[in-house]
Amino acid sequence: MINRRKLISVMLMLSILGSTACSSKTETSKTASVSTSASESTTEKTETTTTETTTETTTETTTETTTETTTEPTTTETTTEATTTESSEPSDSSEDTGDRTFDAKKAEKYFEDTDYDGAVLVSRNREIVWKSAFGLADREKNIANSVDTVFEFGSITKQFTAVAIMQLQEQGKLSTEDTLDKYFPEYSHAKEITIHQLLNMTSGIPDYLYCGVMGFSWNDLKKIDFTNLPSLEQELTTMATTKVEPHEIPGKMSDYELNFYPGSDFEYSNTNYYFLGLIIEDLSGMSYEEYIQKNILDPLDLKEIYPNTKHLTSKGRTQLLTLKFDLPSQDESISYAAGVLTGTVEGLLKWEYCVLDGALLTEESWKQIFDGGKFGYGYGWYIHSDHVTHSGMTLGYNASVILDRENEDVIISLSNIQTLKISLKTPMASDVTDYIRLYCIK
Repeated sequence: MINRRKLISVMLMLSILGSTACSSKTETSKTASVSTSASESTTEKTETTTTETTTETTTETTTETTTETTTEPTTTETTTEATTTESSEPSDSSEDTGDRTFDAKKAEKYFEDTDYDGAVLVSRNREIVWKSAFGLADREKNIANSVDTVFEFGSITKQFTAVAIMQLQEQGKLSTEDTLDKYFPEYSHAKEITIHQLLNMTSGIPDYLYCGVMGFSWNDLKKIDFTNLPSLEQELTTMATTKVEPHEIPGKMSDYELNFYPGSDFEYSNTNYYFLGLIIEDLSGMSYEEYIQKNILDPLDLKEIYPNTKHLTSKGRTQLLTLKFDLPSQDESISYAAGVLTGTVEGLLKWEYCVLDGALLTEESWKQIFDGGKFGYGYGWYIHSDHVTHSGMTLGYNASVILDRENEDVIISLSNIQTLKISLKTPMASDVTDYIRLYCIK
């Protein structure tokens, strides 16, 4: 029997939330700390041009050229049923959008040469110029993915959590300069950290998925005996469906030292947004799910986005070396305010249009959200010179969105398959969005 702690660490690797730190580091970032976070230490980084590959709970990357230095797993199995199931082809190989064009043929060729399960959408100047779906939403029932399939968003959820916090600030219920002792007096470092530092990942708080507060540590992965993997699936299922009590996390985190002095460095940590979810609940008197529904989704009429996993129409698959696990979705209490949202690719597009419009918040609040500071991370977004981006991952899923605010371009990729190792043949969602941005939009 495999040691339970080792198994838990595998589940951690396949689990969500830090995966979104995989977005490529902004060109203006001046710190190397992004590459030295605990979550990123789980895999070697591959740098091509200005891209930095980071890994948190799972391996997800953002590659900005097709010349990756990584290779495919030596025994990667392809999913034979992952064929294109829906494609909206432009009448020409390129769609005109002012001076710039979208090369649909190049995008289609990219997917012909890869194994990808999910849905992809490209919008330019508020017009969808290309969308397509690939593979199966439900492999057992042979149900194909479509643009109407509901996927898990993972850490793209952080965009919504950040907006909720800014709403509460505009209502006078909090200030982003508040220290955490106002909300979590039981947390030993509460007086040292502000809400602002939670939002932009400069708090120094260790990631609850890695530090051991849930009974496991990433370092346990190094000790796993992979010869005993046949017993892994049931163990993973049990652990992925085990509930966590969110309100116990701050007190338990008191046993863990900060990774650096708050504000002095950057490190992607899901604990930051877990804490923010608790603040939202405390100040609103609602559950996180209820708050997001009533204060963001309903006012914007976003009917294809959900603050839970109850509306999923897809099943995730995790590929671990040569093994493929079709596991239940991880419990919502594990994802919480850092990664619980789900929806369709067009539902997420409608949200990004609202972001472009500066909906719900004042211009000043949106300016604060998109201020990357010296580390290139705003409030739920990686900030680049010509675009903003974020990705996400949950057990069996990964997602990515790129937003060019100046040209109003939106690229979205949602997938219900994740792999352990980076592979050109089986790309992650962030690989897809980066390829489209760099090579299909001219």
